Amino acid sequence: MSRALTLVLPVFVALVIVCAVWLGIDRRPPEWDHANHLERAVLCAADLGAAKIRSLLERSSFYPPLVTCTAGALYRLLPSDALAGQITMWLFLGLGMLGTYLLGRRVGGDLVGGVAAVLFGTAPFVVFSALRFQLDLPLAAFVAVSLWALTTTDSFTRRTPALLTGMVFGLGLLTKASFPLYVLPAVFVSLRRFRQSGVLANASLTLGVATIVALPWYGPRAFGILTQVGARAGRQAAESGHPDPLTWMGLSFYPTWIVPQLGVVTVLLMLAGLVVALGRGQVGLVASVLVPFALCALIQNKNLRYTLPILPAAAVVAGLAFGALGPRLRRCAGAIVAIGALLQVGATAFGVPPSPSILRGVPWLMASAPSTDDWRQREVLAVLMRESGGQAVVSVVPNSAYFSVSNFRYFAVRDGLPLRFVRAWDGDPLGVDLMVLKSGHQGPTWTAAKPQRINERFATDPYLARAFPVVAEFPLPDGSSATVRSRRVPPHPAPPGAIAEAVEAAVRRNAARFARDIDGLTVTLTWGADIARGRVERLVMSARSATLGEFARRDTATLRVRELRLVATDLLVDPASVVALSRLDVLDVGRIAVEQATISNADLTVFLKGLKHFRRARLILEDGAAHLALGQAGPDVAARIRIVPASDRPFAIEASDVRVAGVPIPSALVNWVIRNYDPTPRLAARLPVPVEIGDVVIRRDAVEIRPEKGAR
Repeated sequence: MSRALTLVLPVFVALVIVCAVWLGIDRRPPEWDHANHLERAVLCAADLGAAKIRSLLERSSFYPPLVTCTAGALYRLLPSDALAGQITMWLFLGLGMLGTYLLGRRVGGDLVGGVAAVLFGTAPFVVFSALRFQLDLPLAAFVAVSLWALTTTDSFTRRTPALLTGMVFGLGLLTKASFPLYVLPAVFVSLRRFRQSGVLANASLTLGVATIVALPWYGPRAFGILTQVGARAGRQAAESGHPDPLTWMGLSFYPTWIVPQLGVVTVLLMLAGLVVALGRGQVGLVASVLVPFALCALIQNKNLRYTLPILPAAAVVAGLAFGALGPRLRRCAGAIVAIGALLQVGATAFGVPPSPSILRGVPWLMASAPSTDDWRQREVLAVLMRESGGQAVVSVVPNSAYFSVSNFRYFAVRDGLPLRFVRAWDGDPLGVDLMVLKSGHQGPTWTAAKPQRINERFATDPYLARAFPVVAEFPLPDGSSATVRSRRVPPHPAPPGAIAEAVEAAVRRNAARFARDIDGLTVTLTWGADIARGRVERLVMSARSATLGEFARRDTATLRVRELRLVATDLLVDPASVVALSRLDVLDVGRIAVEQATISNADLTVFLKGLKHFRRARLILEDGAAHLALGQAGPDVAARIRIVPASDRPFAIEASDVRVAGVPIPSALVNWVIRNYDPTPRLAARLPVPVEIGDVVIRRDAVEIRPEKGAR
């Protein structure tokens, strides 16, 4: 073992001990993505136990399974999911330090590698990330190993290292989809000898091996992953309140936070090291720091996690500056590095010493001291189980870091509870059996409006408060209080016939929210004595024609339908509000069936033009099927589609003769293409109640839904 590596190993062991002590003290629930990834780890453990490889590969549409399933495998061996997740982070921390050491040794010698590994492992944001089950530290580890593996190919002139590099690249892709951003700059620099014999062949071998390793997960998502990445980088970032990337606030975010991310000593060494690296011809290493950093600065979605994978290369650049010092300066710099590492780890993990601000809101170091605060999830879940009496839909209204739908859903999955958790509801709490609310802080500003609106409605609407009375209340560590509300509609003293008349009249008025230009509307109710508690056995609505749409939304797409017949069974409405205010508050529906409808070819074309992702679509109806061509920024997609029954959604799409850019797709790969355009899974996930449709018949002039039900 090299002398420098004997220094790196004790530092890694010390970091693991620090993390273990932190984990033993901290009692907070996992936040947002932390909880989501732990939930996937638990689900992957179940998939591994049942050998459900297909389910494992289909679990997430955006996050690859390598990290979560590593934790899932450990969870099957260990009694604690939190410990399994933490050990996974320790393993990747060690891999990252090892990869950084190997990269540093390759470009500057043993001393450079050892210093770089220590600088990386003790960087404030690396310590911060090691305390949380996220994908970015593992991604940084694979970036470090990949950059080292790439150097062993000697600019793709060596075949065996090129093959091994492809395997590492494939594992990096299975860690997170953004992996290429951090390694491609160095790859392009390595291809500078592309005219030399064997270089392009070896580079192709690397690409081929990486593709084979990553294909089982990326193949089915090949046509959708770039769209998702673009949406998260742009549209979703704007919705979250991130500034425009070309403004001063957008461009200065990462430079402003670079000191608390890397540490002041590493930043100073890195700035000097960039000059040293360029002087030694280490263009690929410099590109691995500057190019991803610049690209991240130009992306609207900002988070320090996105620049974490740059830290291994930045630490090696800093190590080059350290190695360039004379012996006397090197001893002084070594003492400074050691003191800085101790301060960074102590301040990050335990808040000792305290970290002052260098700018408004920007600290010197990342502080994440453990907390013994109890956010009462166990007690809340016990109340929910008591009130549910079995399966139930629970709406978690707040989106606070330690009190959100993410951590409640994770705990329920981990403990095998028969509860389905959903976010804050829109309009009426349709299909919601129980609610968890919170006073005070509701979460980030871009999500707080809806929880605040719901809290205000409970404060001002006595009818809703009566239908969902408070059944439990708990004080929370931030000074707020949590309340659990359970749906308990009290009987209304009005005569049953009067309640039924009020419901029918309210249904007619309420139809305007979703239908306009209605011709021949009829409403028929079937009810019994339970209508005093708001129970309606059957509601039938029919119309000769109507224009349907979500008219509460701006720029909603509308659909003209003829001969429409809707049947809703097992309705639950609030009888008090419908009698007193003539307001229809629908609280639950057992099932909604679209038994009959006719949509003309022209009306269907107008509807598709109103949908954002189908504005360039061409639809041609045929007898028994429809030919759909989708024009888009990338290659156009065309397919012949049929509408068939489904048990888990209103209907399913069956595709054949699928073509991408005019090229026929083999039948075995059809789902890889169509799953990215099929709206039915998302439609089923959005629907708060079960929806069914009758048999769908496609003709040249119209699409018809017939009352006769097909086999389900």
